[in-house]
Amino acid sequence: MSASKEKSKQQGVSDSPREIELKLELASGTAEDLLTHPLIEKAQPLPRQSGQLHAVYFDTDDHALHREGISLRIRRRNGKAIQTIKAEGPHKGIAMDRGEWETPVDGELDLSAAAGTPLGKLIADEDLLANIKPAFTVETERRAFEAKFDTAMIEVALDRAKASGGDKTVTFSEIELELRQGHAGALFALARHLSETAPLRLSTAAKSERGYRLLDGESLRPARAEKIELPKDATCAEAFQVIARSCLAQMVQNEALVRLTQEPAALHQMRVGLRRLRAAISLFKTQLLTDPESAEIRDNLRWAGQSLGAARDLDVFIERLRSMDDAAPDPSQMEEIERRRTEAYRDLLETLESRRFMDVILQTAAWIEAGAWMASGGDGRKSARLRPAREFAAAEFSRRFKRIRKLAKHLRDIGDEERHDLRIRIKKLRYGTEFLGSLFTSGKARKRRKTFSSLLAELQEHLGDLNDLAVGGSLAMYLPEVSPKRLERQREKLLDKSEASLGALSRADPFWL
Repeated sequence: MSASKEKSKQQGVSDSPREIELKLELASGTAEDLLTHPLIEKAQPLPRQSGQLHAVYFDTDDHALHREGISLRIRRRNGKAIQTIKAEGPHKGIAMDRGEWETPVDGELDLSAAAGTPLGKLIADEDLLANIKPAFTVETERRAFEAKFDTAMIEVALDRAKASGGDKTVTFSEIELELRQGHAGALFALARHLSETAPLRLSTAAKSERGYRLLDGESLRPARAEKIELPKDATCAEAFQVIARSCLAQMVQNEALVRLTQEPAALHQMRVGLRRLRAAISLFKTQLLTDPESAEIRDNLRWAGQSLGAARDLDVFIERLRSMDDAAPDPSQMEEIERRRTEAYRDLLETLESRRFMDVILQTAAWIEAGAWMASGGDGRKSARLRPAREFAAAEFSRRFKRIRKLAKHLRDIGDEERHDLRIRIKKLRYGTEFLGSLFTSGKARKRRKTFSSLLAELQEHLGDLNDLAVGGSLAMYLPEVSPKRLERQREKLLDKSEASLGALSRADPFWL
């Protein structure tokens, strides 16, 4: 289902064939529920793309292809076999933007077709080439349609599938929206329309990823923030889209893990993804995001963040209790805390399964790709979108750093709430340096950025511990053995560390100047 080179040029993505695809999971019901949606009822059925699909995926025992973002499969349909090589694009996001190369085969791998693809470089290693073999299979029952939406042409595939690897299997229903012609933003807009008929959530898991998860349970570990690399000449609009896609993808990947495992580390990384996204929006707010839709997105994400708070606060508190061997609560008190955590996670899962939460994520994704901020306003707004991101970053970092240094002079005189506000400002500046730091490429800038980022992280940790003490105060009934004097000594120690870090940060050379 790859786009042709000619189409890729029209879409402005690349000279190589590419696949731009959005994955959606059904939260409940089946893919057939979507057949009643007016857009699908009017869509053109694609019998040649429909039916039973049998795919065998290939890799080495140590999954060398998967580690490099490459998938290799042979898919059989109606007696014909197609070999497909896919390679991830440079920026991971919600929509999968991958290189795709298809070759008709007789049922066996034809790796001569890998010449000129990312796989071709890997199999130049003869040992690796000799160890490529079948890894897992995916059986799919597909109904495919071609839908016209706005000015785009989109292939819609409703799939019921089963992945099998080793002695394990997993079944799932999903919807694939593949861009055939037009702008990628249409994929997200169509997804929101389809969600009116059935509850849909965004997914970043390709069918191949589900197979690898069966083979390697460790692939279900929390997704951490990926390094942001921006072209030196990126505009503000281009930079914001790359950053926001990455943040939302981190949140969505970890949301799936939270629903599956309720692991504290997964919830933490989900919350980090959301906070990074909100920090990115804050960073670009006055430059790009002044329209009413952007304000609505900010409000929605604030609500989503609040829904994660209770469970995460209890995770942090329990972790702190377990580290205090000499002052731990008695078993009955610990049982009560664990009960409260269980209730908090139950409430959280209800929220994640709600139509409101799923629509907030879909709406946010659509807004990132093609929101009103991309077209609103006159020449002034257009100039703001086209402003060099490097120029914007230098001005914004200077403004935020000046404010932090001013607040830092009064660290001991301000209350817990104001110190928490200072921590948030520091965290946003730290995220900003992670988002836009790659625009400053000189050796001196890289060295200064490393020092600056390290100081911000250290300070954020100290102030975070101070905030945990303040938040934990509401749960202090479970710590009768901990004297107020001991808590005050901890607080003073953290204030000393914070002041020292703030002093070092104030003296640091800004890497952006």
